[in-house]
Amino acid sequence: MAASTDQKVVAPYGQWESEITAEALTAGSCNITSPRVCPRTGRTFTLQSRPDGSQTIHELRYYNEDVFVGTYDILEDYDGDGCQGNASTSLYEYGGLPYALWSGDQFKIIYSDARAMTVNVLISNDKERRWEQQVLFKSETHRYGDFDCHPGTPWVLAVEEDHTNPKPEDVKNSVVLIHIETGQVKSLRGSGQHDFVTYPRFNPTDMTQICHIHWDHPSMPFWGAKLSVMGLDLANSTVSDVKIVGGDDTSTAAEPRWGPDGQLYFGCDKSGFRQLWKYHKGDSEPILLPGWEDAEFGDAHWAVGAQSYVFLTDKEIVAAPVRFGEMEFVHVNLETGIATKLDLPLTNTSIRMDCLARLSENSVLAVASGYRTPAGVHRFNILPDLTLMSENLGSSLEYRFQLPEEVFSLPEHIRFTTMDEPCREVHGFLWLPSNPKYEGPKGTLPPLIIQPHGGPTAYNPPGLSMRVQYFTSRGYAFCFSNYTGSSAHGKAYREALRGKFGILDRDDVIETVRYLANSGRIDGSRVGIEGASSGGYCVLQCLTRYPDVFAGGISMCGVSDLKTLDEETHKLELHYLQTLLGLEGKLKEEKLELFRERSPLYHAQNITSPLLLIHGDADPVVPIGQSEHIKHAVERNGGDVKMVVLKGEGHMFKHADNLKLALRECETWWRKTLLGIKN
Repeated sequence: MAASTDQKVVAPYGQWESEITAEALTAGSCNITSPRVCPRTGRTFTLQSRPDGSQTIHELRYYNEDVFVGTYDILEDYDGDGCQGNASTSLYEYGGLPYALWSGDQFKIIYSDARAMTVNVLISNDKERRWEQQVLFKSETHRYGDFDCHPGTPWVLAVEEDHTNPKPEDVKNSVVLIHIETGQVKSLRGSGQHDFVTYPRFNPTDMTQICHIHWDHPSMPFWGAKLSVMGLDLANSTVSDVKIVGGDDTSTAAEPRWGPDGQLYFGCDKSGFRQLWKYHKGDSEPILLPGWEDAEFGDAHWAVGAQSYVFLTDKEIVAAPVRFGEMEFVHVNLETGIATKLDLPLTNTSIRMDCLARLSENSVLAVASGYRTPAGVHRFNILPDLTLMSENLGSSLEYRFQLPEEVFSLPEHIRFTTMDEPCREVHGFLWLPSNPKYEGPKGTLPPLIIQPHGGPTAYNPPGLSMRVQYFTSRGYAFCFSNYTGSSAHGKAYREALRGKFGILDRDDVIETVRYLANSGRIDGSRVGIEGASSGGYCVLQCLTRYPDVFAGGISMCGVSDLKTLDEETHKLELHYLQTLLGLEGKLKEEKLELFRERSPLYHAQNITSPLLLIHGDADPVVPIGQSEHIKHAVERNGGDVKMVVLKGEGHMFKHADNLKLALRECETWWRKTLLGIKN
């Protein structure tokens, strides 16, 4: 039971004591994603991160098929000598799905290990649940992932990334076949050469048909990706009769999935929101499924292999569409087109959206979180009246602690119209301070930490974030800015950032701060801004253009010089900035001027707020020099700047020790800049 108001301790906002510790938040948590179920044996698996930043495959174990007893790390010491496998892929640098289940005569799992640079097979003894590992092959120049196993042969479809010539413009991506027993790799001939491919998938009802998503520069997976179907001659490794059935130069196809009836389903934003479409062999055009017109179905993000909708039968699916940044679970009747929201208190999954697996014709496995429940594995049975029986099978928080619900602040979806031109609607999520033991002094308002997301074509969801709760339980308000250009808000909202990167994203943050301050919910004189990657770029843009708004800023792996980034970036983003900045058709001098005008590095003299920089020394996406250069520029102008280098970290921080270090540095920074406390 919550403490009554008169029992609460009155203490300044930001100085409350909290039971959510840095150790619990970092070393005690993990990421869970990519549930998969073997259709023959019913054995169930997920991916799970380790404290050292690696990733493993967990099997969910049952007693008598019904009673859940726990999970087992099948890559922990699989051969008895202490060796740990790492299920991971570095395709397109952002990775994604690294494993797939093969259900032939003997159950096997194929997976990629990005650290060891191998593709491996785990062979299971079904009765004893023991595993034998075989290295199919090792390559220092080729990367593999996004696997799909042929149900009737030893062949596996995969995406191959060839770095034999490592310059980004020379890296090659293609669909290949891998023999799960011999390790033979064969290229598919006849499908044409594309700069990027994802989602190669067999049609399980017609083994002579496959599909895949593809796009070419300057497109991105969320801009102009197309879906093709084609005939397959497995014996000769050739494809024929290639037909584009979804997506074009102005719309994007996403997450194709073959149904039990042989029809191909996929998401496409041709209507303005990414709705579900279906295509059957021989049809002249795909058919749009009605319902949920303002929701986004299917994944069209950076990582490969998401699975955000699954078939219960050939007439029913369960899907996890996202509406204005918030995920919902729905049941869709494919015959009537009726979509019904399922009463499940889960609001988001990982940004990769690889969250669903079919267990049976009336049950589903989901990985998701709620407003006050951490991400976990959930099994739910769908009854005939579409009510649910659900069971939580495991949490992303390995530690166990008892906290009253009032510790966890609930998010508010903020949606407002900007004051400045161009007049536009802006979205975000706000968490106000919450702690059952404390309240702020009357007449005072909480300091605010606002966070623009990375991408920039991504979004921040409202599910339980322990980082957010770490600060709200101490008396801070916290806000996610889903600025103009964010995904999960429809095509027009996402594409409005084209040519306006570094302007609308920056200005939307300022508009959000003004909106919250004018509505009397936060102290407008104590606002801090933090962000990572392009979110870190947004931090620097805000600090250079609006120096009087923020009391402090934190840029994590952020961009300071767009021209240098454009010259150093990897293949996937080789032309991304061209579109974001609107460089098409401009003269060289005009491009250089635009790079300079939008780069915080050349306006560092305007940064008067204290700035903390945090960067991994092995970042392949935003090299560490981006932070080093802005640090030196601020120092030359006499500014207050500090830089923390995380050893061994790439673009996103994964090691528990580094996560703990970064969190403590951030907390110290906010105490100094927002609270005026020197530790």
